[in-house]
Amino acid sequence: MKTRVLFKKSITFLVGAALIIIILFAFTQCKKDSSVTPGTIQLKATSQSMGLKSATIVSSAGTLILQTATVEIGNLRIEENSGNDVQNNDQSGNDGAGGIESSTKSESGDAGDLQLAGPYLLNILNGSASIDKVTVPPGTYKKVNFDFVAGSENKGHSIALSGNFVNAQGVSIPFTLTSEIAEKVQLPLTGNGIQVTSGNIVPVSILFDISNWLNKLDFNTATQNKGQITISNVENQVLYQAFMTQVMKNIEAKE
Repeated sequence: MKTRVLFKKSITFLVGAALIIIILFAFTQCKKDSSVTPGTIQLKATSQSMGLKSATIVSSAGTLILQTATVEIGNLRIEENSGNDVQNNDQSGNDGAGGIESSTKSESGDAGDLQLAGPYLLNILNGSASIDKVTVPPGTYKKVNFDFVAGSENKGHSIALSGNFVNAQGVSIPFTLTSEIAEKVQLPLTGNGIQVTSGNIVPVSILFDISNWLNKLDFNTATQNKGQITISNVENQVLYQAFMTQVMKNIEAKE
């Protein structure tokens, strides 16, 4: 009987000791993780791949001279592949590079994912626009997701372009091209993703290839209204659908 009591006490002691060791190990790991110096991801949008120079795009149909080029996005997420848990507070405060302030907040999500709600109104007429700058745990980040947002920041459009089309005869015709697309976009980062280490700053660009969006469209086929070309989901729909096909084919994320 005495032996049985001693055995039970021994088991209780061993279980208690094991629990203490597990708790101490977990505490040590949390303390260790919290002491890691974060890195920084600098997010931006760019329209320069084939060279959007002087806001002019030349195609076989003529020349497009852009005067405005804005894109609105939101629910931006960068997916992390190292197993870290990310809990980001609002670190925004950047003006979206077009002089238009964005009210942005970060949200917690899946383990390791950096989430930024936005919206971000991006003026990419001159080739690039800053999105945000955020601190993140060191790790490997492999994917960028976002939504096109047809919000009030961009007058109800997710994409808005305007300018002049100059045909082969040298005639200049004003045009506007707008879209209310609200698609979710998932972009694997080119290569094997990006490595963020303690204390370093890693740039990540979302490339909106406006040159390729437009240079395959034949504006000569557009119907004009009072000497202007309007391309939307209501007017010149064939050109609009061709434009949207090029949009979804010519977006990528890269370091």
